[in-house]
Amino acid sequence: MLSELDVVTYALLVAFVVASGYIAYTAIAISRTLSNMVYRNQARGLAAVEIILVIVVIWGAISFSTTYVLTDIENAVQLLGTWFAFFIGFYYFIDASIGAARQTDPLFRDTLHWTRVRLAFWAYDIGAAILFTIAAAVGSYNYGNGGSLAFFQASIPLLIIVYSGAVVLPVAIRRSKDKVLKRQLSWFALWMTCLAIFFVAPYLISNAPIVAGLVVFLAGAYPLYRSATSLVPLYNFEPSPKGPMAS
Repeated sequence: MLSELDVVTYALLVAFVVASGYIAYTAIAISRTLSNMVYRNQARGLAAVEIILVIVVIWGAISFSTTYVLTDIENAVQLLGTWFAFFIGFYYFIDASIGAARQTDPLFRDTLHWTRVRLAFWAYDIGAAILFTIAAAVGSYNYGNGGSLAFFQASIPLLIIVYSGAVVLPVAIRRSKDKVLKRQLSWFALWMTCLAIFFVAPYLISNAPIVAGLVVFLAGAYPLYRSATSLVPLYNFEPSPKGPMAS
């Protein structure tokens, strides 16, 4: 029989999947209506981030709630197929967003030398994924069966890279003169704040880490939805303060 905590967890998981599916669908639908390639790529990127996030959350919920002990190869597949896929995909979107913001900067400034720094970050990101996966495959790193400590160890190398890019993104947003892109990236930055809280919440509420994580992701659904809809002029319409009948 399911406990009250299990019922709450499953209810939150279903709500998260439904909300995420709607956000991904909305982002894809919006991308098909946009003629501006920069906006279109941003909408597609948001959809990809949300789809990967759903896969990671579902897989994580299953892993934390089961007593099945993973083999070394299964550990490696889980690590590479979900966790690192999310971080690499997420970092790709941040990298692309910084590039998009630069394109709309009249001075085309290289924010904090990002065009050079990003290459080192990419090498580090992919290198960490490969090394952790190999370590898991040979039994030196137990991700799937290691609990919160293993989760934390796998997160730190990639969080350093992702949030290094996140530091550059607000600067690039301020330099951009494209109001639509600035609004879209500002909402995305708010979602990134929710993501940062996600990595802390399970440790603050240790007796229900999955519930804590799902609540944070559900809270982040709205800014991610607004990030997608901000790319459509209809959602950004601001009526004239004089009113429609003003001459």
